[in-house]
Amino acid sequence: MAENMQTLKIDGKEVELLAEFPVRFACMEHVEDELDDYVNEFEAAPNTYRAESVETAAGTDAAGKELDKRCRVCGKPGQIALLREKGM
Repeated sequence: MAENMQTLKIDGKEVELLAEFPVRFACMEHVEDELDDYVNEFEAAPNTYRAESVETAAGTDAAGKELDKRCRVCGKPGQIALLREKGM
């Protein structure tokens, strides 16, 4: 099952996520819309964190990509991260 996990660092602590729930970012203007969309699409409320506290953990992203911390709606820098932690 390890292939279904993604690991990120949140405030310096490694946190496991389930791959079926993406990590998304939103600016303050669009955070409520993104929360609603996340719940509607995945039927689960996301955990929220300050975008600046969320980083990739070295060697855990199979695609080798950095997180795109831009708001999905307007493209501005995201201030809130929406994600689902394992066990939450």
